Amino acid sequence: MKTQKQNDMRETDFPNRRRPWTAVFLSLISPGLGQIYCGSIVIGMVLMAMNTIFLSIHMVGIMHDRTPKVAFSIFIWSILIFIEVIATIDAYRRARRTRYDYILKDYNHGVFYLLVFFTGSVGAIGYVFNFKSSVGNYHIPKNTMAPTIMSGGRAFSNNLAYDHNNPEYGDVILFKNPRNRKMNYIKRVVALGGDTVEMKDGLLMVNGNVLEREPVGTKTLWMNKKQVEGEVFWETNRNARYQVFVSEQESGIGEQKKDFGPVTVPQYHCFVMGDNRHSDDSRLFGSISYGALKGRFTQIYWPPQNWATLDAKQD
Repeated sequence: MKTQKQNDMRETDFPNRRRPWTAVFLSLISPGLGQIYCGSIVIGMVLMAMNTIFLSIHMVGIMHDRTPKVAFSIFIWSILIFIEVIATIDAYRRARRTRYDYILKDYNHGVFYLLVFFTGSVGAIGYVFNFKSSVGNYHIPKNTMAPTIMSGGRAFSNNLAYDHNNPEYGDVILFKNPRNRKMNYIKRVVALGGDTVEMKDGLLMVNGNVLEREPVGTKTLWMNKKQVEGEVFWETNRNARYQVFVSEQESGIGEQKKDFGPVTVPQYHCFVMGDNRHSDDSRLFGSISYGALKGRFTQIYWPPQNWATLDAKQD
């Protein structure tokens, strides 16, 4: 049996031995760094590369409109956590197995560890900023987009959607309220530049054609501190199909909206409306310029039972 004196002698005689908890600490900072500390630089770099690759896959994946954001994020982060756990356990075991008379490698220096940590930190910070700038997470406080998004729902937006593309019919867009720049608005694109928009007795017309409607059933919404009962329809606009809510009941938003226009949408502008046709939209504040668009909503993720992709396009 080894005596305490022998253990103390090892501590003194072999200062370069690899300490398991130091390896664990380094692994928690960056998967793979613990392996490098233990002299396994190839395995360490592979683990770091895997971590970076899956972070990149996550960034690319969430930008795709058809990607189920929550499920995809849970899947990718499960893999990242798995890599972290495996790297940490492996680093601990490698440190335990390393000889007490370990000979330092050229890269076993604090400067190298700091460089790796700094590189990883810059990448992580850049990833966070890119993620926040490209993906938005918004709470919808009112029923202006019901029945598609109910009051209290949450949805993701692709904030880079219109950097190189123009909006299309049926897009659910994010923009600043033209009458209050501190407030974000969410509406659906129903017409584009050059189109003529008109409403007659609550029926939406684009370029003189009444948009086709298919009845779904009745629904009651909470609007302006009271319950309003109305009808839900599937509305078809070009290759987009989505549900709208229409009511004959007084909603407190002005019944003059049942008849509107005709107006022509200026070039590089879009005419937007709420799926709840009793909402403030382009009938009040006019068309929205493409330059004012902040993004396109892609997915409802809360509450879970309303989880859905906001893609109105028909194949």
